Amino acid sequence: MDEEILQKLDMVLKTQQELMSAQEELRTMMLAISDQPEMRAEVWLTKEMVMAKLFIEKRSFYRKRKRYNWIIKEIAGIKYYLESSLEIG
Repeated sequence: MDEEILQKLDMVLKTQQELMSAQEELRTMMLAISDQPEMRAEVWLTKEMVMAKLFIEKRSFYRKRKRYNWIIKEIAGIKYYLESSLEIG
């Protein structure tokens, strides 16, 4: 019974991450087609989104995060990285 609950919780968490990723992609696309500067908000990415964007693995992610002093905020234990601070050289 507990195993089943944990599996369903895992599925819910994965779905939530996928939805967050899709929402972020949609926001990025909307900003790209928008010519109104006041609509351009700061874009915050999760670790997974940063790794996908920069085409890097976990180990490189941590090295780059430290070396380039990316701007980080933490909400409910989840770290988010400011997209504009991801410039790596």
